[in-house]
Amino acid sequence: MSSDQKFKYQGTVLQVAIPSPLRSLFDYLPPDLPIDSATDKPSKASSPESAAVDESEDRIKPGVRVRVSFGNRKLVGIVVKVEKGSTLSRNKLKPVISVLDKKPIFTPSLFRLLLWASSYYQHSLGEVFSNAIPARLRQGRQTRAEEEIWEVNPNADEISLLAVQRAPRQKALLTLLKKNKSTGIEECKAAGFTTQLLAELHKKKLVIRKTRFQSAAEPFPALAPASKTGIKLNKEQKKALAEVKENLDGFACSLLDGVTGSGKTEVYMQTMEQQLAKAKQCLVLVPEIGLTPQTVSRFQKRFACPIAVLHSGLNESERLEAWNSARDGSAGIIIGTRSAIFTPMANPGLIIVDEEHDSSFKQQDGFRYSARDLAVMRAREEKVHVILGSATPSLESLHNARSKKFHHLKLSKRAADASPAAMEILDITDEHLQEGFSEPLLYRIQKHLKQGNQVLVFINRRGFAPVLNCQNCGWICECEHCLTRFTVHANPASIRCHHCGTIKSLPRNCEHCKSPDLNTIGIGTQRIESYLNTQFPDTEVLRIDRDSTRAKLSLQKMLDQINLGEPCILLGTQMLAKGHHFPNITLVAIVDADSGLFSADFRGQEHMAQTIVQVAGRSGRASRAGEVLIQSRHAGHQTLQSISSESYEEFAVQQLEERRLSGMPPFSHLCLLRAESADIREAVKGLQKIGNSCEKLIALNGYPVELQGPLPAPMEKRAGRFRFQILLRSKNRRALGALMTELCTKIDSMKLSHKLRLAIDIDPQDLI
Repeated sequence: MSSDQKFKYQGTVLQVAIPSPLRSLFDYLPPDLPIDSATDKPSKASSPESAAVDESEDRIKPGVRVRVSFGNRKLVGIVVKVEKGSTLSRNKLKPVISVLDKKPIFTPSLFRLLLWASSYYQHSLGEVFSNAIPARLRQGRQTRAEEEIWEVNPNADEISLLAVQRAPRQKALLTLLKKNKSTGIEECKAAGFTTQLLAELHKKKLVIRKTRFQSAAEPFPALAPASKTGIKLNKEQKKALAEVKENLDGFACSLLDGVTGSGKTEVYMQTMEQQLAKAKQCLVLVPEIGLTPQTVSRFQKRFACPIAVLHSGLNESERLEAWNSARDGSAGIIIGTRSAIFTPMANPGLIIVDEEHDSSFKQQDGFRYSARDLAVMRAREEKVHVILGSATPSLESLHNARSKKFHHLKLSKRAADASPAAMEILDITDEHLQEGFSEPLLYRIQKHLKQGNQVLVFINRRGFAPVLNCQNCGWICECEHCLTRFTVHANPASIRCHHCGTIKSLPRNCEHCKSPDLNTIGIGTQRIESYLNTQFPDTEVLRIDRDSTRAKLSLQKMLDQINLGEPCILLGTQMLAKGHHFPNITLVAIVDADSGLFSADFRGQEHMAQTIVQVAGRSGRASRAGEVLIQSRHAGHQTLQSISSESYEEFAVQQLEERRLSGMPPFSHLCLLRAESADIREAVKGLQKIGNSCEKLIALNGYPVELQGPLPAPMEKRAGRFRFQILLRSKNRRALGALMTELCTKIDSMKLSHKLRLAIDIDPQDLI
């Protein structure tokens, strides 16, 4: 086919990704491109003005942002390709309104990664790009923040200039502005002048105010290669570090599999020293915002280079500033949560994913990517080393290490010869519990506190109680938007749905029989906090969960108090199980281990074991011996017995064998298609239509893919929407990807109800 037959329009066309669910690219003309109406082609440059257009057109490269008209809206898109024609005719093509960047905002390797991620996760490329940049750039703002500057007014009144001679501070400030020509407010403050002085000079029309874009900072200088910490590595740490160094130049992936307290962070930091000494940047991903300040503090004490921090707790100007410092190379270390994997780096040298097993690295809505998996793919694109670290590696990573795809680095002993905590299961089948606590557990808590130690009480359930019911008729208070129960909260008194976020005042009467005899069942962190304050009135109880750490710096204040070392009781949820170092904790008490034993999710046992091992690892991390007590009414359960008597690796090997026999990941690959609608009939009808198309494609192409469903989701209703799903499973990742590519094309052409929400989750972390 000739180009004339292929293209209806001959000329430069920009293919733009728009931030919308639509997966296709959209053709636009370069801005203000002159067209010869007789030939429907771009006219030759015949004037300085048209020549300038040609020059600007040449500067439009893939990766730059453009503002375009899309329907009746004006959106910011990303140029993906520059083509020499379009299948659309000239009268259907619009020029872009403006080009927002002089050069691409993504590095070439990051741009390729985002293209791959869009294809692999079957998600709109425009939305993938949108997820990868700060909000201000999505709004069309400049990559560099504006700053206010002051200059001497060249038309200043002579009388006013003479008047300044009698005001020494104003005169000194005016002299500074003359010397610097243009000066920012921060520079004025640094020189000892106030904004009031600037205002007075401005009122006298001696200075003028302007704005300018901040200039790019200089790349950070290479750090001295020698470590000054004096920290000696044990044999296992030395061996792990040596293996990493062997593969530090070029792509490689290492799984740093180390028990809690084994010194994984020290291996990270000594590896980072190698790259920072070459002026190469290091990207460190952590699963929770709560871990970021602790990690930043540790690295600041160790490395004399700028550190950029990226997480959802920052305001938009802070996030853009950190993004720019990584992009221009002025930040040597970039620390962030999940979305930081998309941060551009001028000179990448190392990627670290700490607590790589954590489910927080998987985005659960919208663009459902795995930051851990993208870290490996990005390292491949950047040709750098990536380290995945965990005391409880995910079965996928462990399988890759056992298959020799990853280097398996083991740290089986705690650093500084600290002993592992002794683990004991308390059978509470016949025990009388006081707010969830058995007598033996209360005795041990009292004993450790008297010895001047700290105690961690763990329960993975926030709020006061998980159930509110009527003692008269048995009514249970349930969320009308979800098929789940409201959780009772004591402070403030309310009932809350932890799935859709609905909050209501605490009811005084039963909705069914109007009886005032309402009672709570079960325990949460707030209820336990109240009980512990009563039981141990002379001991500080610090509750750490989502509710108690919402205020800015609240978590850091509590962590600072814990680090003082005074006897106290830490009470919390999974937030306490991740990466924290509490040297004075000698007892970890897991109040209710049974809640995770009977999960409907095939990963339930894995997540249960990871949680217990991680929280148990907070005990006995220094010279003081530690112990872990686990309360259970199913003390003989195989998972609990394995965790208490074997290493995590032995447990994981057993789980891998079960997964192999059942044909579940990592021995197969999954894709979950979920349809949601307020109308249950629309959800079922839409998913059946998709399922029929999928079955036809499997039969037609012989794809080795198994289809299950449509079936109701384990949580059939959430946030007012009924949920049904299809699960696709295959041992062949490429076949599953090819099927999904074809199926998504079919779905885009289907006439589905506008009431239907469809989500595609590649490599889902949970099926609930």
